[in-house]
Amino acid sequence: MKQSKSVPSLLFILIVALVNVASLAQSSNSFRARLSPMPVTPQTVSTITGEGEVFLTLSGNTLSIQGSFSGMSSVATSAHIHNGPPAQPGPVAHRLEVGSTTAGELSGELELTDQQVEALHNNELYIQIHSETNPPGELRGWIFANN
Repeated sequence: MKQSKSVPSLLFILIVALVNVASLAQSSNSFRARLSPMPVTPQTVSTITGEGEVFLTLSGNTLSIQGSFSGMSSVATSAHIHNGPPAQPGPVAHRLEVGSTTAGELSGELELTDQQVEALHNNELYIQIHSETNPPGELRGWIFANN
């Protein structure tokens, strides 16, 4: 019985496709948020400062968070993950631990609901850090896939 030349070629194409799918699935579980001053009211435009970056990894429904911020106009009072599409504020979904400082670290591990995982993949979650002089929020960054 003669083996067709197309069988090894087809097998190679299938292996390459599976490797690419696995790579895409892995990269879609890595996320990033760039924190920047985000005025909540016109009065706070000139009083907010700072920047930061947060890296997030999703494993099942567990979200691991590691990041930092600096240069805020006053000490941080709280940090949250909010549910809201880009450029639209939304309600608090999870609280994050943050020290009372103008520069610091954000880290944690959260258990997301299936709806929150879907929101994460749809770019509908953001991180916000609130400060003493800007209680409604000083730094904000939407969470996007880190491809």
